Amino acid sequence: MPTRDNWVAQFITSPTPAGGPEDPAIYLRHAFDVEPGLLKATLHTTAVGLIEPHLNGAVVGEEVLAPGWTSYAHRLLVSSHDVTERLHQGRNAVGAIVGQGWAVGRLGWDSRAHVWSDQPAGWMQLDLDYGDHVKTIASGPDFTVGTGGVLRNGIYDGETFDATLEPAGWDQAGFDDSAWLPAQSFEWDAELQTPTTPGITRTDELPPVSITHHGEQTIVDFGQILTGWVRLTVTGAEPGTAITLRHAELLHADGSLDVRTLRSAQATDRWILAGPERTTFEPRFTFHGFRYVQISGLPADLDRADIRAIVVHSPMARTGWFTSSNELLNRLHENAIWSMRGNFVGVPTDCPQRDERLGWTGDINAFSPTAVLLHDAESFLRSC
Repeated sequence: MPTRDNWVAQFITSPTPAGGPEDPAIYLRHAFDVEPGLLKATLHTTAVGLIEPHLNGAVVGEEVLAPGWTSYAHRLLVSSHDVTERLHQGRNAVGAIVGQGWAVGRLGWDSRAHVWSDQPAGWMQLDLDYGDHVKTIASGPDFTVGTGGVLRNGIYDGETFDATLEPAGWDQAGFDDSAWLPAQSFEWDAELQTPTTPGITRTDELPPVSITHHGEQTIVDFGQILTGWVRLTVTGAEPGTAITLRHAELLHADGSLDVRTLRSAQATDRWILAGPERTTFEPRFTFHGFRYVQISGLPADLDRADIRAIVVHSPMARTGWFTSSNELLNRLHENAIWSMRGNFVGVPTDCPQRDERLGWTGDINAFSPTAVLLHDAESFLRSC
C-alpha cells in the first residue's frame, strides 16, 4: 500500500492569505511534457482543506468535497485517478482549485475557524509510467498559484463564484501564468493514507416539484429534504448579473423561506455571470441540507429543465428494504433512508443544514445497527 515514503510531492499554498472568511480559493497549476511511449499515468491528490483536481482543461474524477473530513493533523486521505487517456504527447497541464473546507473554515457551535489550519494547501503527484522508468510531476515551488472565480467558500455559509474573474484556460498548457506567483511550501506532517471506502460523490439529482414566487423571490420546491446543492443553468444575463440561492428545509405559512433551523449558517450560494451565453453553476466547496431554494436575480422566468437538486453523500450499496400496506409507515422508513444519506457525508453527522453538522459519536452509536441493515456501511464506519 502506498505510504508517504513513496510520495515526493510537497504541500503548497498561496503566499497571500487564503484562510479568512472572505478569502478566495487557491488555484494551482503546472505545465509539463509527456514523452513518447507512456504506458500509464496516475494522479494522486489531497489537501488541507478541499481539492478539485484538473488536467488539460477538465476536472479529474467524480469525487467531490475531497479528501473529506478527517483529523487533518494525524492523517490525510489521498485520492488516486488513472488519467492515462487524458494525456497526450507534448505539453500538458495539471492544476487544482483548493478551498477551505472543514480544515480551515468555521466549524462547530462556537463558529471557530482554523480548527486545524490557518491556510488551505494542496498536494498533487502525477506518476508517468514509461515501463523502463517513471517520471514524477510533484507539487512544489515550481507550481504557480493564483485566484479565479471561486471566492468566499465555506461549509456553513456557502460559496460565491464570480465568472467574470475566472481565468480562461487556466488549467490548460497554453495558459499564460506569468502574473501568477510561485507556490509556497506548506509544512504538514500528517500521515498520507489511501482510502478504504469510496469518496463523497454526487449520487442522485431531483427535478423541482413546483416553482412559485414570493414577492420578487423565486421559490423552488424539490419535494424532499436532501443534502447537496443546486445545479442551475441560465441564458441571457447581462455581464455582472448576480444570482443568489438560499437553501432551507421549510417555508413559512405565507410561502416565504423559513431559515430559523439554520441558526447562523447562511447556506447561501452566489453566482456572478460573465455574459449572456448559456452557462451552468454548481458549487464545489460547500453543501446544504434543504428542500427549498430561494432564488433572486434571475434574468428570466426559471424553466423546470434548468434546475436540479444534486444529492451528495458517501456512496454505499443499499442492502435493506421495507414496505407495508400503510403508506404513512412506508414514508417513515423512507425518511430514515434520506436522513442516513444526508448525514453520511465523509463522517456520520447529526444534521446537514445548520451551523453544526458534527460527528457526534452518540448519534452514530444509536443509529449504527440501523445503518448496517439499510446499507453496506461497514467500510464507511471503519474509515471514520
